[in-house]
Amino acid sequence: MNKKDIIMQIRSARASHIRWKSYVEITLRGIILNTTEENLPIVQTECDFGKWYYGDGMNLSSSVNYQNLEYPHEMIHEIYIQIFTLQKAKLRGGFFITKKRLLRKKKAEIDRLHQSFNDFSKILVETLKQLEMEVLSMSDAQIREMFNIEKNDDSFARNDDGFDLFVTKID
Repeated sequence: MNKKDIIMQIRSARASHIRWKSYVEITLRGIILNTTEENLPIVQTECDFGKWYYGDGMNLSSSVNYQNLEYPHEMIHEIYIQIFTLQKAKLRGGFFITKKRLLRKKKAEIDRLHQSFNDFSKILVETLKQLEMEVLSMSDAQIREMFNIEKNDDSFARNDDGFDLFVTKID
């Protein structure tokens, strides 16, 4: 793993989150798409960002910026579930409350949750940008240390563009 690869993974993770969020936004607006569990996974470990975070991204787990990604990511999925559940809930008026009043309360709660959803998404995207800047500022030695690469390891080489590369030996 080299600096360029790490940056590309972070950018891909950010793009994955933005794409997932756009599917959520469209769905929450009631626009019917060909959405599937793949497009809109509810579980935080199943979305593309989560697969990176709990997979290859774990190599960055010593970074505070990386660690700061988990909570907003958890909250985004939790809030999405709350909004989706609330949207699907049937309104039941009673003797003292009308369906119209319930509908206004439901819409107000969805709007409040939607704002929180967007706030946590912004935090996630901003933290990913900070993580990218942190990796860009790392020295080759810091990258090697983070990924447990020994300096004399033959698989670590420098590319013409100044980025470090892994070279696989074929026996």
